Amino acid sequence: MLQRFVGAERTAELFAADARRLGVRLPLDGRADARLVQTAERQLARAVGSASARALIGSMVKSESIGSRNVMEILDETSQLIRYSRELERKSSELERATQDLREANRRLREVDRMKDDFMATVSHELRTPLTSIRAFSEIVRDNPDLTEEERENFLGVVTRETERLTRLINDILDLSKIESGRMQWRTAAVSLSTAVRDAVDSVTPLLDERKVSLTLDLGRHGLAVQADPDRLEQVLINLISNACKFVAVGKGRIQVVIAEVGDQVELRVEDDGPGVPPEEREVIFGKFIQLGDRLTAKPEGTGLGLSISRQIVEAFGGTLRVETSRLGGAAFVATLKTAKPAVDAADAAE
Repeated sequence: MLQRFVGAERTAELFAADARRLGVRLPLDGRADARLVQTAERQLARAVGSASARALIGSMVKSESIGSRNVMEILDETSQLIRYSRELERKSSELERATQDLREANRRLREVDRMKDDFMATVSHELRTPLTSIRAFSEIVRDNPDLTEEERENFLGVVTRETERLTRLINDILDLSKIESGRMQWRTAAVSLSTAVRDAVDSVTPLLDERKVSLTLDLGRHGLAVQADPDRLEQVLINLISNACKFVAVGKGRIQVVIAEVGDQVELRVEDDGPGVPPEEREVIFGKFIQLGDRLTAKPEGTGLGLSISRQIVEAFGGTLRVETSRLGGAAFVATLKTAKPAVDAADAAE
């Protein structure tokens, strides 16, 4: 009977242990004593429950019949065992899922920790570069009083440009930190796209003039507006237009800003005739401190954070920012935003 419920190997081990305890040899001859019966009942109870074991041992040893009461006890005990088994199975499944979740969380934490270390290393490098230039050229001006006025003006110009670069980098890092930590204060409103584009163009006009780049505007329907923060939307436009300006040819480069309605959304496209962005790089460039100039031409001026910040700003207002091939042959950065109720400003009204 034990072999049927606990297996032949385990049964042999139990009988061998009991024989050693009793000081007898196997196989046992004759009838089992009370202690051996108790051993069998205990082991059987572990497999089928105490009520079932008692009834089975009774029917075997004393030739007792299993009555209705014994049957009910066995059924009750069996149903409890089934419930316990299901509960254990459920808990085991939950534990397995929790373990998997913990493994995934641990993997993400390691990845975040690695990204943090990479970010800090890059920030340190990016901060050190302009600081080194500022210190070096400042020391040249300080230690060389016999410099010509032209040389002094040139060195001080480098110091000024590097200071401006350092300021941009710090501002970008602060913006990125606020956005990713959820501490950015958004001033959401219905923003006139034509006004946002004009204000952004005014800000980048010196860069366009310096590089002699042609810019054309197609601002779409009168009064078209999107739901966004006006200052942050202008920041995105400045980033995209400035970025395009850096990659087109000096003296003959072309950029166009196009606004088009697509259903209940607006597509704002900043297109250029530069070298474009290879398909395999079109997600990479939205990473932190990534500049395609490292791969396409000489490294352009900038912090490498502009596109990452721009995408996060657009996404904060339920939009998307992607890059594709421009109709001019270069790159087209396409921001998709939700339309808002018409916003008419003085410039629009004058059109």
